[in-house]
Amino acid sequence: MRRLVLVAVFLFLLAGIAGAVIDEEHRLTSAHWMPTAYTLNKGEILIGIGPLAYGVADKLEVGTNMLLDILQILNISGKYNFVDGRNFALAGNVSFQHFSLLDVNYNALGIGANVSIPINPKFKLHTGASYVYIPDLDIEDEDFKGTSAIGSTIPLDFEYVMDAHNAILGGAAYDITFEGFRVGASYLHSWQKFNLQLGGGFGSFAGYTLFMPTIGIWWRF
Repeated sequence: MRRLVLVAVFLFLLAGIAGAVIDEEHRLTSAHWMPTAYTLNKGEILIGIGPLAYGVADKLEVGTNMLLDILQILNISGKYNFVDGRNFALAGNVSFQHFSLLDVNYNALGIGANVSIPINPKFKLHTGASYVYIPDLDIEDEDFKGTSAIGSTIPLDFEYVMDAHNAILGGAAYDITFEGFRVGASYLHSWQKFNLQLGGGFGSFAGYTLFMPTIGIWWRF
């Protein structure tokens, strides 16, 4: 049962909302492993196999990951852009997750910060940190009941835009909770509204080395 909780935390750490058309008016809201410091524009909607997000204002978006909802992990997230400069962008994000299945019941609270640094018009670096806290786990296991768990990740991603329709994303991340390191890359092709991202990565999780495919399909309009 402990492994089930760790898997849920790991999915929560990986959950993100993807990007879209690649130009200065529609900057990527997520790189390979992590969200960027950019948000959807006011009134924009992003929907895909997993992510669903809405731009409440030009610097504020809210969303959920529908794949987690299907797994009975109800979740909601929000991101606000505090600084959006030519050479530096900073955003903060918060998230809430409720999980209830069999003898496992918990709520998770997440906070994070995202930094995006344009190196030149085609290349950006993205970094930040996220922290997920799960207080007082309600599990029918005396070795784990009443304890708390945390999940923390420190990522470093890059974004290389070849043109308005193609980009290469990649990076690495260290998961403090799982004492694991992951690295990967993906290719993004964007039409006017439809986007396709394919790639993958390798990482350690609970003592195992895993291949983690990246398959993203979404619309932004």
